[in-house]
Order: sequence, then C-alpha cells, then structure tokens
Amino acid sequence: MRVYVGVTALEVQEFLKTSEFDVSDAYAATSTFIASNSDLDEEEVEYTLSLIAAEDAIELKADATGAACVLALEVPQAIIGAEHDMSISLTAPLQWDFVECCFEVSADGEELTWFATQEIATNITRWLA
Repeated sequence: MRVYVGVTALEVQEFLKTSEFDVSDAYAATSTFIASNSDLDEEEVEYTLSLIAAEDAIELKADATGAACVLALEVPQAIIGAEHDMSISLTAPLQWDFVECCFEVSADGEELTWFATQEIATNITRWLA
C-alpha cells in the first residue's frame, strides 16, 4: 500500500543513515478516504494525501531541521495494522527499501518537488541548509 509521511530533512538524513524510521501512522488511500472522496480519481487521491502529509512536514519544520519533506513509501501488508479515515497504523518501523520517492515541500506547502530515491542522498545537504 502506498503511504505518505511528512518529515523534516533531518529525519530523512537519519532514515537514510539507519535504514529504519519508526512512525505509528501514515497517510494512505483507505477505503473510508476513497469513499469520502469518490469525485477524485486515483492520482488526485494520492496528490491530496501527499499535500496533507506536507502540512504535517511544515508543522514539524524548524530552522535546525532543514526543509519540509514528504516521503512516499510502498509498505507491505504485513506491517499494516488498523485502517483509519485517511491513515493506517503501522506495526513495525518503515524500512528505507520501502521508499519510492521524496517530495521537497515549498514554504507555503502548495508545491511539491519530486525526487527519485537515488536523488535523495545527493540533495540532503541542500535540504539541510
């Protein structure tokens, strides 16, 4: 299942180093969310969830933590616990191998710039500045 997690650049750097990131919940296209947003197609659902995660990332961001980011991950069914309105509970830490891409969030949270997983390590220094 594709999930979205709002994070800071500092958290991305730590995740990259340790290959593990422990969060309890992640935004996901749950059946409840899809039913509540039946006017949205699959791409619009994913975009909406990434913007919601971007709001979290902006709230987490402080001068010392670098840029606000959103990680998109593909998590295995085995670590999915309960399903909520627009999120799922995770029963195990996220693994770096689950990461599909990273979005850098603009200051106003309205624009997400996409980076492939192989571009994350190259951009982390800039995001931390």
